[in-house]
Amino acid sequence: MTEPSQPTVRVSDGALAGRRAGNVLSFLGIPYAAPPFGVRRFLPPQPPLRWDGVRDATCFGPSAPQPGTLPFVGEALPRPAAWGTDCLTLNVLTPELGRAGLPVLVYLHGGGYVVGSGSDRRADGTAFACDGVVFVSLNYRLGVDGFLPLPGVPANLGLRDQLAALRWVRDNIAAFGGDPDNITVFGNSAGAGSLAAYAAAPEAAGLFRRMILQSAPIRLLSDAERAVELTARITAELGGDPLDLPLEEMLRRHRALNEGFRDPTRWGPLSYLLTPYMPVIDGELVPDAGLSGRVPASIDLLVGSNRDEARLFLLPNDVLAAATAEDVRTAQAAYRVAPQRVSAATRRYAECEPGELLSETITDHLFRGPAVDLAQAHAVAGGATFTYEFAWRPSALIGATHTLELPFLFGRLDEEDSRPLVGPEPPHELSRIMRRAWIDFTATGDPGWPRYDAEDRKTMVFDEHSRVERDPREPHRASWESASD
Repeated sequence: MTEPSQPTVRVSDGALAGRRAGNVLSFLGIPYAAPPFGVRRFLPPQPPLRWDGVRDATCFGPSAPQPGTLPFVGEALPRPAAWGTDCLTLNVLTPELGRAGLPVLVYLHGGGYVVGSGSDRRADGTAFACDGVVFVSLNYRLGVDGFLPLPGVPANLGLRDQLAALRWVRDNIAAFGGDPDNITVFGNSAGAGSLAAYAAAPEAAGLFRRMILQSAPIRLLSDAERAVELTARITAELGGDPLDLPLEEMLRRHRALNEGFRDPTRWGPLSYLLTPYMPVIDGELVPDAGLSGRVPASIDLLVGSNRDEARLFLLPNDVLAAATAEDVRTAQAAYRVAPQRVSAATRRYAECEPGELLSETITDHLFRGPAVDLAQAHAVAGGATFTYEFAWRPSALIGATHTLELPFLFGRLDEEDSRPLVGPEPPHELSRIMRRAWIDFTATGDPGWPRYDAEDRKTMVFDEHSRVERDPREPHRASWESASD
């Protein structure tokens, strides 16, 4: 039974009753596909089950099944909500139901393709909805069930879930006041990497108009060789065929796998991929590893990274302080860095201690370099391209690390769960400036600074005093541009 004041809306599978908090209406835990376990486990997402009456949409659905923490990061980030098998749900926050044509912003969480949730409080979209945007977040399958290549199982089930959610948004968002022809998708880390993986796939055509990629590991893809290697290794670590292991037992064993994965003496170069899961080049959803045409020129693109991405992964376990030159070489092997690039990096970072060189190697090859290279390819193809770098540092040690931009974007600088990253006195004006840029890009395709082009590479540098710079990474580019892959 709904309360008289509860907002209600009808979508394709039935009616929903949400809740009102101030000027924001929220509808949570909406199924966009059927539960992907039991008889549906390891199958592509199936249509959601219709319901009679009015479905309660005042609480988040469960997170996708996951082992609890990400390798390397451990407890440095909050754990997601409890997992459950009815996990393919999404959440909609809207300022109005009666109005039409509001811009739509769909967020895909990060977490190394193995942890995370659309209900993550660090990515609460209330601030966006308060500023006139319809905000959507979602869950997708993770780890073994979403991203491990298995015999007889369709590849990239986690990506297929995301596309099913985006189709649901296109077909239903008008009921929440959103414009289905003005949808922007954005993600952080693995969420952004997912979007970059299938942006050019036929299945994604017409689902979004614009894309924002934050700290995307764009080149972190499994080719046939790596897919075989990872599947064999994960199967061995789990001590049984993932197709045969009960879900709860598989997750229990996976916790030990996470602990071991951060040890390069056990996993070798694979450890420096930072996660054992990633999208697979299948020739369908993920056509190839090249950046040319990866994001079609018809899609407006905002892409960037944080200045010190790798610190999040290297600080929690003292890897930064204990790193050796051999660790750097192992990381370069993981990223298949050509010899000419190794030489360029050695010259560029000649004065660095091994830990600092390891940090720059990971940042350059997983995050910064791919972002710059993708922007270059998109701009050359004629796309509307905008780039940024997040440079604000709470301290010299933490730096502008991976995920640090999130509490600024989502307006959560004063929340307890943000303090370990942002420190005691973060610049609140930077939060307002960044969120305004994301909203303007979502609404109009213009974030408020000049387009990136192949010649001058103008980039917005977000800092205590934000500014547009010409090619801010020029001194670094030789370490990833001096030779072709």
